[in-house]
Amino acid sequence: MQFDRKLGFWSVFSISVAAGIAGVFVLPGLAAGIAGPWASLSFVLAGVMVLPAVLSKAELATAMPVAGGSFVYIDRSMGPWLGTVEGLGTWTSLSSKTAYCLVGIGAYLTLFADPSLVKPVSLAFLVGLVAINVLGVGKASFLQTLTVTTCLTALTFFCLWGATEVDPTHFEPALPNGWKGLAIGSAFVFTAFAGVTKACSVAEEVRDPERNIPYGMLAAHGTVVVIFATATWVTVGLVRPEELHDSAVPLALAAERLGGAPVATVMAVVAVLSLLAMSNAGVLAGSRYPFAMGRVRMLPSWTQELSPRFATPVPAILATGVFLFALVFYLPIYELAKLASVFKINMFTMVNLAVIVLRVSRPGWYRPTFRAPLYPWLQIAAIVGGVAMLVALGAFAAVGLTAIFAVGTIWYLIYVRPRVDRRSALSHLWGEARVIRETARAEAAERRPDRRPRVITPLFGEEENPLDLIRAGVHLVGGGWLEVLRFHELPEQTMLVASVDRDDGEARELSERVYALGEELGVHVAFRDILTHNAKRAVAEHAARTGARWIVMDWPKSSPLAPNPMAWWHDHTPCELAVVKRRGPPTWRKILVLAKPGPYDTIVVHVADRIARRCGATLTLFRPVSPLTTAEQMEGHRAYHRQLEELVRSPTESAILRTPDPAQTAAVLGGHHDLLVMGAPPERSFRTLLIGSAEHAMAAAVGCSVIKLKSPADSVHPHFQAPLAAQLRFDDLAGFTPWAACGAQLRVGRKEELFHIIGERFSEVLGVEMADAIAARLRKRERQQPTQRPGGVALIGATKNGLPSSSLGVFTLARAVPWGHRTRSRVDVVLAVMSPPGERQLQLLMLGRLARLLATPGLADELRGARDEAELLESIRVADGRLAETAPEAG
Repeated sequence: MQFDRKLGFWSVFSISVAAGIAGVFVLPGLAAGIAGPWASLSFVLAGVMVLPAVLSKAELATAMPVAGGSFVYIDRSMGPWLGTVEGLGTWTSLSSKTAYCLVGIGAYLTLFADPSLVKPVSLAFLVGLVAINVLGVGKASFLQTLTVTTCLTALTFFCLWGATEVDPTHFEPALPNGWKGLAIGSAFVFTAFAGVTKACSVAEEVRDPERNIPYGMLAAHGTVVVIFATATWVTVGLVRPEELHDSAVPLALAAERLGGAPVATVMAVVAVLSLLAMSNAGVLAGSRYPFAMGRVRMLPSWTQELSPRFATPVPAILATGVFLFALVFYLPIYELAKLASVFKINMFTMVNLAVIVLRVSRPGWYRPTFRAPLYPWLQIAAIVGGVAMLVALGAFAAVGLTAIFAVGTIWYLIYVRPRVDRRSALSHLWGEARVIRETARAEAAERRPDRRPRVITPLFGEEENPLDLIRAGVHLVGGGWLEVLRFHELPEQTMLVASVDRDDGEARELSERVYALGEELGVHVAFRDILTHNAKRAVAEHAARTGARWIVMDWPKSSPLAPNPMAWWHDHTPCELAVVKRRGPPTWRKILVLAKPGPYDTIVVHVADRIARRCGATLTLFRPVSPLTTAEQMEGHRAYHRQLEELVRSPTESAILRTPDPAQTAAVLGGHHDLLVMGAPPERSFRTLLIGSAEHAMAAAVGCSVIKLKSPADSVHPHFQAPLAAQLRFDDLAGFTPWAACGAQLRVGRKEELFHIIGERFSEVLGVEMADAIAARLRKRERQQPTQRPGGVALIGATKNGLPSSSLGVFTLARAVPWGHRTRSRVDVVLAVMSPPGERQLQLLMLGRLARLLATPGLADELRGARDEAELLESIRVADGRLAETAPEAG
């Protein structure tokens, strides 16, 4: 079993900022009451003191990318006694920070109401968050990113606007409590920056941890320091410190001075969103500490139990919820913030000490890929500074630390020591370390340059008969591998490591059946069990990472709320995609092929022919057309089918039928066939997302099995092999350039304007009055699948009845225009081929040739530099002449 490493730099940055930014809505007022008007300097000083711990934790995380964070690092470096103490201390610190965020929610929500409702509202939100985490509801990633973006935007606007209204007299006297007050203030707000290292607790889920963990945390730390210092300076500049010193809603007070109650209300809404996100993350992360300690027998075994229904660590979540309830109910917000800082200073001091211990002792397993700079002086300075901060916090810090050390030591002596007997600090994490080593080896093997073509069949647990789906994947394997991936999608409330050691008899049985099927069918198979929080993205990233040729997946089940559950896959596939719906007989003898010009016709006939040859089946090329289709147009459709028939080696017939109801006609034909092979519907059109498409209706109507196929947008007919290339007398593009449709440095603002101009130019060179029809055909082709390719280039191929011959089009734009609907891509070079249906093979050869030209360096830039049509065509001719003919054209 292996982990799905899905988190990159931006995920680490987002997690770290989200965990740290919430305190800015609560702490500035309390800090100003301690340090005075220049409380912003306390945040800067605290940020400087936190920096060594950020670097040290980055080093430790790259050496031990496992769940558990600081608790794991200290336990492995200094033993189970301090591991027990610091595990309880970290849980207390995180819970205290979550508690003051909950109180902040209550304070902001009751800003214009009765202040006595603060704690009841806070406790109500706590109950709701505990319930959400127990149920494992939803994916937090998107909401977290949205919340971080909203808060950063609001805070930036607040700081810029507020800086223009700052009253300089509010900063006098600068340090009424002297440097001691500044030091105490920095110690008090230390907890504000604790969240920037939160990504370490999910290090086993981070891609390239040696790069993404340190860089992501450092970027987040710098961002949070700037935000806290600036927001505090602006807040004090708008509201006098004596009005702030006991306020839990400082930014709302400052916002009210800027724009009155409406602006204060907006700031309160943003604050609640941020504090709510932090509180939810705190409940989630807080529950991981008793869970992790339970795994290594430092807490009772029930703390690591998962709910069989929700797959979440319910006992650990409930224990964290009860502790949070007590903190919110009994302690004021000032004491909660101070308590969180005390334990976080202690924890970060121990983390810096852990780096020194591990570097000096040099255990064989300690091989960090990132090393903190300025060792050991940076760590020593941070340790000294941490001790000084604890001294500055006075008796409260001493009592708190003494209590946690006393409780941790007693618990260790009574409970942990009799149960934990290990000399090696690595032994208790052997299971997790083994998984990580195996994952690393697997990933290295996947990157080997000699790997064979790969077909991936993902299993999500809802497949009625996985072996039938695997049999369908076998048709596409050829001489490569069939890789069966069984995904366990866990709630984000559950650490992936939670299921590493479970005894999964179902997985063993399925693995044995998969390998037996591979031997039966004579194909190479591999079976993997993968833990993940997001299965669909894990499949796409695994396919991209391994260079897979195909993904063959089961037809997702529809629901009233998601009538088109395949929309995500249609828009994100990194390779060829086949979606299979099994109906009827297990063997396929008669195959119906929905064949029409577009991005998928060659892949459709390729797959249908491959299945037919393996099963001994016959093919029927099917095309429903309008009842108003003329005889001339019918002949064009028949000529197109004859072109496709020449691409296959199986017995083939054509069925072009006039019909007002294509789905019903397909249902009738499907009754006489075993399998329907079709292309994907248009990508993400409003109608497709809400009510489906003609392809959806056809798949639902037929009573036979269905395979739906999709290619990536930048793939130009990879399966096309023209058997009659010599008869077509196609050697290069030179014969098409004298009559090419051209336009250099066109000034258009939208893609639709460009299509209108292209339609006019093609009509001129072909001598037909079809400008609007050609433009409409280009728009329809674009709706089916966007044609942009890397580098600001679009490559379009479309067919239209009534055109006399195929024609080449070359166009450049003075300014790039928006192109794709999924990305913000822009295009300023457009290559197009328009053909009648009866010249589809010639069109494919031309598109394949253009795709090869675009793969050569410099052509796109040469086209952009062309000043007129003559230079455009000369660039094409020169590049085409340089392209060596090594094989028959294959786009």
